[in-house]
Amino acid sequence: MNSKEIWPAVLIAGVCAAAALAMPASAAPAPATPAKAEPQARIPFADHHGIYDWRVVNDHELLIQSEGGTWYKASLMGTCFDLPFAERIGFTTNPDGSFDRFSSILVRHQRCPVTSLVVTTAPTAKPGPRRVEAVPENGKAAPAAKSAPPPRKD
Repeated sequence: MNSKEIWPAVLIAGVCAAAALAMPASAAPAPATPAKAEPQARIPFADHHGIYDWRVVNDHELLIQSEGGTWYKASLMGTCFDLPFAERIGFTTNPDGSFDRFSSILVRHQRCPVTSLVVTTAPTAKPGPRRVEAVPENGKAAPAAKSAPPPRKD
C-alpha cells in the first residue's frame, strides 16, 4: 500500500470518529440544575474547649455544639458502628486546632472521617427518664417500697 491509498481511509475514520463524539453530546438532554450545596462550616479552637456538647443522630450523623452555642451536623463517610452506643468520643482536629469536614471522630478505637459539617438548628430537648410501674395481674398497684433507715453513726 502506498500513501495515496492510506490517506482517504485515515480521513474517513477521523470524520466518523468526530461525528460519533459530537452526536451524543448534542442528543443528550440538558443537565438539571444542581442542588444548592450548603456551605461547609468549621469549629475553631476545637482542641482548646471549642466543642461543648454532642448528640448522636444515627450511626453516620452527629450533632455537635460549639462553645458559643452553635449547633453543627456532622455527616460521616460511612457507618460508625459503635456511635449510637458511645458514652464518649474523641475529636481529631486539623493542625490549626479547628474541626471541619476534613476532621474525624474516634469511637472505641474506630476512626470515622467527617465528609460534611454544616450549621443546623438546636436539637429538641431529650425527654426525661420515664418511670414505669409494674401492675400485677389483679389490677392493684404494688405497695410502695419502704425507704432504708438512715446509716448509723458510730
